Amino acid sequence: MARLEQRSAAGRLEVVARTQREAEAAGALALEAWSEAPRQAGFTEFAGGKAYFKLSALQGKTSLRYALKRGLLRAPLPRLSEFANLGWLRENGFNAPEPLAAGALWRRGLPRFQFLLTREVAGARTLGTFLADELDRVERDAVLLELASAVARMHGLRFLHHDLFPRNVLVTREPPSSRIWFLDCWAGGLPPQLRGPAYDLACLTVRAERDFSREEQERFLEVYAAERAQAGRPVLPERLLRAVRRERDRLGLRSGGGSE
Repeated sequence: MARLEQRSAAGRLEVVARTQREAEAAGALALEAWSEAPRQAGFTEFAGGKAYFKLSALQGKTSLRYALKRGLLRAPLPRLSEFANLGWLRENGFNAPEPLAAGALWRRGLPRFQFLLTREVAGARTLGTFLADELDRVERDAVLLELASAVARMHGLRFLHHDLFPRNVLVTREPPSSRIWFLDCWAGGLPPQLRGPAYDLACLTVRAERDFSREEQERFLEVYAAERAQAGRPVLPERLLRAVRRERDRLGLRSGGGSE
């Protein structure tokens, strides 16, 4: 992995990327995009292919909060954390968009913007869209069982996604192994974490009555528990279900999911 630190009139630019050349290209792209609009999200050409580009300005209390977290806790900015977490998922056999580059611009000790570039996942739709559109029972069952197994294995390795809403899970048609892809894992990672697996499951099923039938919910929990047991980190289904319901009730008091 290459690292770039570049100083200019705009501030101090920090970039991580696969290669030094891509770090320089990503930094130039981010600076130009930031000069045109403070927040952007969409596809662009990068590193010989199509990439998803996210850039957001950081101002006021948000900028100060991240500066304090960096100074006191050595915590990376969300986009840099997501870059590392996507890499961890891929290294451990999960489907996740390939992280190409991430970075931030600092000025006077405060972050001014952050960005992330990831390789496009072609032919994907969000889990939320899949559940709303897919009526074939066999297809739904297959995808939900893959999802339960993947989430259980992730938790068995002590990785917490922390933003596992259906919009942050992609479903593809014919991948080499699983059809499940994880993205937007900026808030999670390995321990220490403030929350546990029940929070991830609550995010995933926050609209359970709309998205899943009762049979689908029961089967999901069965497969999840079996996979956790096989990984040597068993859970008690009844206790887990109570914890998920508590977390879901808390989520119901919030508007939407986590954001950065």
